[in-house]
Amino acid sequence: MPSPPVRPDARPAVSRWSRFLGIGAAATVAAFVGSAALAPYSIATAVSESSVEAQLARHGGQELETSPAAGSPLDTTIEAEAPAAGGADGPGDGKRGSGSAPGVSGAAEYTLEEFMFTGAVHWGGHKFTFYSQQVLPGPGLEIPGRHVNDDGYVSDSDGFIVLAGDAPKGTVFETPFGYRGKIYDRGTFGTHLDVYIR
Repeated sequence: MPSPPVRPDARPAVSRWSRFLGIGAAATVAAFVGSAALAPYSIATAVSESSVEAQLARHGGQELETSPAAGSPLDTTIEAEAPAAGGADGPGDGKRGSGSAPGVSGAAEYTLEEFMFTGAVHWGGHKFTFYSQQVLPGPGLEIPGRHVNDDGYVSDSDGFIVLAGDAPKGTVFETPFGYRGKIYDRGTFGTHLDVYIR
């Protein structure tokens, strides 16, 4: 038996299920687009002061009371006074006290652990921060007698701790870490000095 003729303008029948899926997809897209377009307005009114007051009035005037903090926020910045003879010296001019090595400047005001905990020490008009030799190895810095001293600072053969700054290389600075520092590297500007540590 021959098949019935097919009209050229005829299209396949659309089932009810496919119409339902199409309408559902269109409604979902409309809901997402509508909520995205209205989101800034709904968030702003949800937390506005007038809406909060209206909600408090409806629910019996409940409110959150805060008590003042017991102390001030934690501030880990350390500031100290520089020694009377503090400041920068010329290159190679490092002795302080009798019989001490050129880079040793007396008792440390801050241990390496205190320095690392705070991250920065403001002292003698300078801001001291640190960077580790593990992050930035220093064979290219050409530091004579480069070693890590007993307190954990990278030092030269004269005992000066290694600093980075924009002062001329070889410039010596007093530091609060028990050693004088000498500029061997670049990377900071102005009164900011980086201290090279273990």
